[in-house]
Amino acid sequence: MVRLFRQLLLLTGKAGLARFIFLGLLSGASSFLFINFVNKSVGYIIAGHFEEKRLQYTALFAAVILLFVVVRRVLSLGLIRLSQTLFWNIRKQIIGCVLNSNYRQLFNKKADIQAAMTNDVNLLTTVSLSIIGFFTAFILAIASLVYLASISFVLFLITLVVAGAGSLVYHFSAMNNNERLKKGHLLERDFFRSMDTILDGFKEIYMEPKKGKAVYDEKIKRIAKNAYRNNVSAFTGFLNNQIIGQVLFYILIASILLFFSFVLKIKSQDIVSFVFTLLYLLGALETILTTIPVLSRAMVSSDRLLDLTENLRANSDRNRIPKKYMTAAEFDSIVIKALQFKYGETAQDFSVGPVNFDLRKGEVVFIYGGNGSGKTTFMQALTGLHIPDAGEIRLNGLLVTNENYPEYRSCFSVVFSDFYLFDELFGWKNPDQEKFLYYLRLFELEGKVTLEGNRFSTTDLSMGQRKRLALIASLLEDKPLLILDEWAADQDPYFRKKFYTEIIPLLKQSGITIIAITHDDKYYHCADRVYKMEYGKLMEKPVGEYAVS
Repeated sequence: MVRLFRQLLLLTGKAGLARFIFLGLLSGASSFLFINFVNKSVGYIIAGHFEEKRLQYTALFAAVILLFVVVRRVLSLGLIRLSQTLFWNIRKQIIGCVLNSNYRQLFNKKADIQAAMTNDVNLLTTVSLSIIGFFTAFILAIASLVYLASISFVLFLITLVVAGAGSLVYHFSAMNNNERLKKGHLLERDFFRSMDTILDGFKEIYMEPKKGKAVYDEKIKRIAKNAYRNNVSAFTGFLNNQIIGQVLFYILIASILLFFSFVLKIKSQDIVSFVFTLLYLLGALETILTTIPVLSRAMVSSDRLLDLTENLRANSDRNRIPKKYMTAAEFDSIVIKALQFKYGETAQDFSVGPVNFDLRKGEVVFIYGGNGSGKTTFMQALTGLHIPDAGEIRLNGLLVTNENYPEYRSCFSVVFSDFYLFDELFGWKNPDQEKFLYYLRLFELEGKVTLEGNRFSTTDLSMGQRKRLALIASLLEDKPLLILDEWAADQDPYFRKKFYTEIIPLLKQSGITIIAITHDDKYYHCADRVYKMEYGKLMEKPVGEYAVS
């Protein structure tokens, strides 16, 4: 909660926070003044002296109601604006952290990010609005207690004992309830993971519905059952606290009317004022008690959000925008020595390396190997998508380090096997239209797609055509190196032949250096060098040797 308060302080500033506090005090004070004037009016009515005070109290009631309306509206509008600022700032902050995080780190946090963006952020927005009622009720409760003490100090002490007993019951119960809320957040994260399984694997589920049913029965239903029990238990605990508080106050009010008023010989007018104020105090305490569960959930959510953003910020400098982009003419070579990468910490975890590899300007290199041999992992380590655990990479003789990884990574245009085709050329404001039309003809997509400003007219194409468009988009970036992961796998035999025998030579002639993962062994002669990846080891093979089993 302290970290959330600091974030609010950054949004409002000290002056803004002081303004909110002052308005909150005025809001609570106006409510208390209304109660006070009601009590005094009742006292005058009982004493038979109200007629002479009617005009005065009419003006006072009008002033208090006007004050309440003005203060509540100004405070509410301010908090509405603050809540929306908080809502969108946190969302933008998370997205910013996502964009600055490294690939491996983000991959492991996907479910946490989804839960944060949909659940935690919305909850904090709701809480920021309910703070109006909470803060007003808190001020009203304090003022009511002070007023009760002025009527009868003995009854005030009895009221404090009752309130203290209720607070102790709430405190011990709230500790368990907060633990249940934390468990509920973890179950929410697991739910989003299972939902991603269904959404990301829907093609496979559509082909074999038993897979979807298994995920639903074994994951979704189990999480829903556990979350239902956990959340019902947590909110039942808060409800019990609220009921216990109300019962204690009802017993207190009955005791004052039936017992203490006679024993302590308190005047009827003071008893009426005391009980009337107690009823308002009870309403304020109910508001506080019903808001506290939401605040407790908000504390959990705020801690989760801040932990998430802090975690994503780790190593965020590795994904900053490069200070300088290398052109094809400036690229000379990449030399890799003893590069190693491992997915886990144990000896059984898959690893790649040590790999020694060099790439010279204008070369075409093909890499092949069986499934799980480490081809894609090596590519990801080569391009900086994964940071190697050991070894060194030199670009044009310069050692690649954490400080210059963004510049190194910006040398590559990549079309992954599981590529994502953007519908717009983000980051390139003025794409070369002539070059686009040239590539459009080369890749035989004329009449199927156009470039309207930065946006493609459509991406609703076949998989093979989508891959061609993704490659065109990569080529328009004018990077010196092109990485292709099983790019030709979705092309028909005619275009596959054209790609290897016509397009690759043209790209090479234009100065682009190419590394391609491919199993099209009949076209290995189109490469300058061919490598085989096996059990995480990279071995060079003579060009034209067909070793694919």
